[in-house]
Parts: sequence; structure tokens; C-alpha cells
Amino acid sequence: MEWNELLTKERQKQKERIINYNKNLNASYIKWIDDSDYPNREFDDDYMTIISSQAFRKLQDKTQVFLLDRSDFVRTRLTHSFEVSTIAKQIASFIFYELQQTRPEEYRKILEENPEFEHQVETIVACAGLLHDTGNPPYGHYGEEVIRFWFKNKFKDPSFTWKGKPIGSLLTEQMKADFEYFEGNAQGLRIMSKSRLKDKQDYDINLTYSVMNTLVKYPNPSHRFDKKSEDLKLHKNGYYYAEKDIMDEMCQATGTKLADGTYTRHPLVYIMEAADDIAYATADLEDSVMKTAFSIDVFIKFYQEEVDRIVEESFESLIKNYEEDHERIEKIRKYQDLRNKMAQERRIYGKNDQESQDRIAHMKSEREALFNDSEEDQIILEQINKITSEKNCASTPLWCLEKALQNHERSEEADFVLFENWLSECRNELIRVVAKTFVANYDAIMDGSFQYDLFKDSYRENSIKIMKKIMAHYVYDSAEIVDMELSAKRILERLLKNFTQAAIKYDEKGEYGPTIVEDRFLLKIPYNFKADYQGAKKRIEQDPNLTEEEKEVEKLYHKLLMVTDYISGMTDIFAANLYKTINGEMQ
Repeated sequence: MEWNELLTKERQKQKERIINYNKNLNASYIKWIDDSDYPNREFDDDYMTIISSQAFRKLQDKTQVFLLDRSDFVRTRLTHSFEVSTIAKQIASFIFYELQQTRPEEYRKILEENPEFEHQVETIVACAGLLHDTGNPPYGHYGEEVIRFWFKNKFKDPSFTWKGKPIGSLLTEQMKADFEYFEGNAQGLRIMSKSRLKDKQDYDINLTYSVMNTLVKYPNPSHRFDKKSEDLKLHKNGYYYAEKDIMDEMCQATGTKLADGTYTRHPLVYIMEAADDIAYATADLEDSVMKTAFSIDVFIKFYQEEVDRIVEESFESLIKNYEEDHERIEKIRKYQDLRNKMAQERRIYGKNDQESQDRIAHMKSEREALFNDSEEDQIILEQINKITSEKNCASTPLWCLEKALQNHERSEEADFVLFENWLSECRNELIRVVAKTFVANYDAIMDGSFQYDLFKDSYRENSIKIMKKIMAHYVYDSAEIVDMELSAKRILERLLKNFTQAAIKYDEKGEYGPTIVEDRFLLKIPYNFKADYQGAKKRIEQDPNLTEEEKEVEKLYHKLLMVTDYISGMTDIFAANLYKTINGEMQ
């Protein structure tokens, strides 16, 4: 992949602007100009467009972690997206510095060919950070699961019919997979792709392919992904059948289309993905402590136990390599035991107890004497040192937090301020880590062969895993979240049922047309979603490669997309209020 293609300014529709605007709206004073007159502001225009778009504004009332939360402290998807955008820019800035240090000649050539390179990259990843959650439905990832589960059941139901035929037997496997594996990432690309379905100038978002491609974390269709693959980009559905043409056109323009017809990740995806991970690994912790989902002391205890578990697993893995060598296994066990005892001494007595320090010194000498016999012993010792080094890297952030708490008078307010400051330092450190990983794997990223995220094999890989894991352990299964998710399930299922039943009869006449009741639901669907369907319908009817029967199926598929587009675009509060309206409840 080459940067001149990756940073293409090409977009779905050529943008135009009005200049010489006359107050009297005299047509002779209105002139349209082409974007090519402003070659260096394309990505800045994308940023401005995103900020004022409907899809972005709706994030202000969409769940980040705490569903329908009334606190003015915890984050929504909107504040989270601003954080991701800012972190992505910071990562890019550190990457520029690292490239200057490690690849000065190559980097100088990049800047000579494109003096705007740094500004363009920073702006693109900032745009992607703003947009990365726009495809998420109400109620977060749980909302995705509800949509998937509902459609899986409906496609199996023989009574779920269209013109007397089971819908599950009419749609292709890929069409069904788009709903059965509904994915916020794929929905985000769909939202950004809709300008192709609209008439000239009648669209909300019309972005450059560079920005759009930076959103595609998983460049796979819904029926061809593999959650168990070592290659991270294969783990999820990244685009729907409806977007197959725009996906191909986009990847062709950016140079991310491979010779075999598949697609690889745009290099800037790694930056956006890392920024998202850093934002929610640190910010969600902050929100959870503020919400008293767990205390700082509980966090410290959990963190230390996870570090110990990781180290124990590493030692067990090492021991398996010497299953027949009982003498060396005994040495490893002894080393492990001494290490644990030394750590216990430090925790109980600290550095100021001389007797404890003497005991530690004695155990250290005993430990060092274990592997001095042979070359094989030295190999084992190197492996052990790697394990302990990884342990120390994972523990360093925790030691910093513990030290900060020990050096201040404890109170709930003071502890939280220290925790916030500690999270800020962690965030800055993680930004530097992923920048270094990007540059260390620059060649693999640029040729599309890098299969991991930017924390892989870094000295903070375990740290961020632990920070994410505590959320799953204490928050996601908490009674508060479970209760709200059960409410969310009822809301979304009712909306899906009523609007799907109506939408499949949209634009139909006679016996297959909507009833008066169904028509009322169709009236609730906003114009823009119906316009998207009409745009798709026009394309389908003009496609000479489709039979009449295939055209009917394609239109049915797009009617179902009209429903998921509408419902997934709702905010949490809007979905709840609409549910109340449908059920005849007073608002």
C-alpha cells in the first residue's frame, strides 16, 4: 500500500459549494465551484461535516456503559467519541516522531511527496474517532445482540412471511447474515455510504474514501468472518451485502483491495482501533469507580491477582516444556516459590524493615543459585527472566497507584482525584506504547500482513487486558446493568416486531399492502430512511443482471434494512419513549 493512494481525496459524490451568494437569491448570482479548487481542505471538510451530522449528534444520548444513566458525570457515546478522536490524533503525532527517529530518510521522502501528510493523517484519524460508534444501536453492544437474536429467530419462523412465502427461505445466506450478525461497525459504514442513494446534494454525509476506509476494522462480508482466526481483522462482520459495491470502489481507490479480490485493513485503522481501546479501558474505569461499581481498593486487589495469575500461567507453560525432566521442574517450582515469598515480604513489611530486607536478600541468593549448572539452565533462566519482566511491566502501573495512595491522606474524594490522575498517566503511556508498536511493525502494516492490535507484544499488553477485564468482572454483569438490559430487550423487540411487519409491506398495493394499523407505523419512519430505500429500489430496477424474482428479493432485503437503519439510529431515550407510545403509556 502507498500513502498517495491511502490518503485519496476521492469520494462517492463530487462536492460542490455555492459562492457569490446574493440576498435576493437571484439565480444569476449563484455559482457552483468544484472542490478541486481547494485541494488541501478535503479532510478538514470531512471533520466539519461529521460534527454537524445527524448520526454524530445522536451519540449524545446513546449508551457507553451505563444504560439510560441520569448522571451528568458518566460518558455517553458522544463524549467517548470525542476522546477517541483526540487520542487518535495524539497517537498519530507520536508515530510521526518515531518514524523520524527510526526511518528518517523514508519519512523525509513521504513529506517531500506530500507536505500535508502529517495534517492529513491526524485529521483522518480524528474523523474516524468521531465516527467509529455511529453504527451502534440504542443500549450499546447489548442492543446489537437483541437485534441479532430477534432476526435469527424470525428467519427460522415459517409464519414470518412476505407474499405468502417464508422470508427466511427467500433471502440469500448473505442477506440473512447481515441481520443475524448485525454489527455496529458494518452499520457505521452503511451510514457513511448512503449519499450514493440520494439525488444531487441531498445527503447528510459524503466523506472521502480515506476517512470511510479508516472506519472498516473488519473488511469481511457478514457470511465470511472467523472469530477464532489469529488474524484480528477476520473476527467480525465489516460490511453488508448492500455495501459490497461501495466497499469495492472504496478499497480500489485507497489501494486496500488485494489481488485475490479480498480487502485488507487501511493502516490508519490500527490507530483508530487503539485509540478506542485506550479510551474505554481508562474512561470506563473512571466512570465505574464514580458510579461505585467497585472501589479503588477492589481495583488494586483485582489487578494484583490478575498479574499473579498471568505469571502463574506463564510458569506452568514453561514447566510443560520439561515434562520428563523432574529435576529442572523442581528447580522452576523452587524459583517460583521463592519469588512468591519475596513478593509477600515486600507487601507485608515494605522497604523499611531491615530484617525483612535480609530475608529477601537471602532468598534472592538462593534463587540465583538454582540455574548455574549448564547451558540448558541458562536457557531456562532467560525464559524465567522474560516471565518476570512481563510481570514487572504489568505491575508497574499498579505500583505507581499504590505509592500515590500511600503518600496521601486517604479519603473518598482524594482517592478519586489520584485515581483520575493515574488513569491520565496510563492513557499517555498507552499512547506512546501503541505508537512504538505501529512503527516497529510498519512494514507488516503497510503490506497488510500485520494480524494483531497495537498492544501485541508490548510491555503494556497485559496492563490494558487487566483494565478491560475488571469491567467485565464487576460492571457488565451487575444488577443495575442487567435490569436495564432486560428493559432494553423488551423495547427493541417490540419496535422490531411492529416496524418490520409494516416495512415489508411498504410500497405495496392491494392484498400485499399495509393495513391501516401498519400504515401508522410506516408514517413514523422518517423520510430519509424511505428515501434510502427508494434510491436502492431505483438501482435494483435498473440492474440488467437481475431477474424479476431477484429484484423482488433485493427490494425485500432493503425494506428490512430500512427497519434496522431506523431502529439502530435511535437514541436510548427516543427508543424508550416510542415504546411507551406504542404501548399506550403516558409520557
